[in-house]
Amino acid sequence: MLLALTAGLFDPLPLDKVNDAEQALQKATTKIPADVAERLTSADKFSDDDRQAILEIAKHALAPLQPVPAAKPTTKPTP
Repeated sequence: MLLALTAGLFDPLPLDKVNDAEQALQKATTKIPADVAERLTSADKFSDDDRQAILEIAKHALAPLQPVPAAKPTTKPTP
């Protein structure tokens, strides 16, 4: 959760989606590779690759909650 927060993954979320985002991240923790999870809970060094792996899982989990960008109006050239 803290990695996602510090990486700005919660920034674009509407406030009413924050609880859903927390739940999505909790469910996504099961996808963290065992060796990375072991380093999180031990004194072993946590690498940049470990951090990136967790952030990718978090991005994927939060993607459905991201606001949909407004469609850009298309203008047709005048003849």
